[in-house]
Amino acid sequence: MRGSILPAVFPRALLCGVLGILISIVHIGGIQIEIPALGNVVPSVVLGLLLVFRTNTAYERFWEGRKAWGDLINTVRNLARQIWVFVEEQEEGDHEKKSPESKVIGRVFRCDEATFAP
Repeated sequence: MRGSILPAVFPRALLCGVLGILISIVHIGGIQIEIPALGNVVPSVVLGLLLVFRTNTAYERFWEGRKAWGDLINTVRNLARQIWVFVEEQEEGDHEKKSPESKVIGRVFRCDEATFAP
């Protein structure tokens, strides 16, 4: 179970289950257990707002990184295109020498675009 979350979560889930069973047994025995409802509402709202702000911040960071990666891809693609166009071929075989490198660059950035497509 290497890399699994189960060993970290299972003891807590088991504790919550046992606690629920104990409370049920006590309630069936005739003892009333009450928790005020307002005591849980306020912390829940605050926790919800904190999670929303944290999620928005994480998404903004992701989006900023995605834009930077897209700019990098476009810049390298433009560089490869300019090399292809502006580097003069001295001999007839130079075209064949240039071709494999440009195909590799194209494959790499097509794979990255597919990975980061919106």
